[in-house]
Amino acid sequence: MLKLGEILFRMRDYTPIPFVIVMIIYPSVNQTSLLAGTLLILLGEFIRIKGVAHIGGVSRTKTYSTGRKLITSGLFSHVRNPLYIGNFFLSVGLVVVSNVHPFFTAFFVLFFFMQYIPIVTWEESNLKNVFGKEFEDYISKVPRWIPSFSNKYGISEVVAPDYKKAVKSEKNTLIAIIILYMVVLWRSDWFVPLVEWIKSFS
Repeated sequence: MLKLGEILFRMRDYTPIPFVIVMIIYPSVNQTSLLAGTLLILLGEFIRIKGVAHIGGVSRTKTYSTGRKLITSGLFSHVRNPLYIGNFFLSVGLVVVSNVHPFFTAFFVLFFFMQYIPIVTWEESNLKNVFGKEFEDYISKVPRWIPSFSNKYGISEVVAPDYKKAVKSEKNTLIAIIILYMVVLWRSDWFVPLVEWIKSFS
């Protein structure tokens, strides 16, 4: 499980590519899927920015790195993996927008957890090796996937959040989301009425 988690961690930006291809080839966007998916995307990116504001550039590395201290403030005091929860809503939102098929969406959700459960297991094993009892105490109080609305770790701020850097760090993610979002809409002919409207002025 740990070796699989390490491999998937390094490949996590590439494993969704087959899903992206299907979304581009077979989109069927309607008003409901567009609204529901867009709300999920916004929620996911909001969670990611909140999380990145506390954890910083460590979230972007493709190799194992823990940073110099265990981050337990902000969203990390409510759930151990807020960035991956953000990824979940973000990616599922794009799948919902594309509206390929309900089974496609269900399969993607299954795929997501089949990928990230080993990743999280591997990451937490590494964190335990680095931070020892501090991390053991943290995981005994803070849930892995289902956030607690109370501050489970009993702390205030350990790291001052930097939202400006967080937004800058998310630039590539935002660009990729917008491009895929627009391509899916284009493939579903959502821009045809807009083009016709523009032509009416010429």
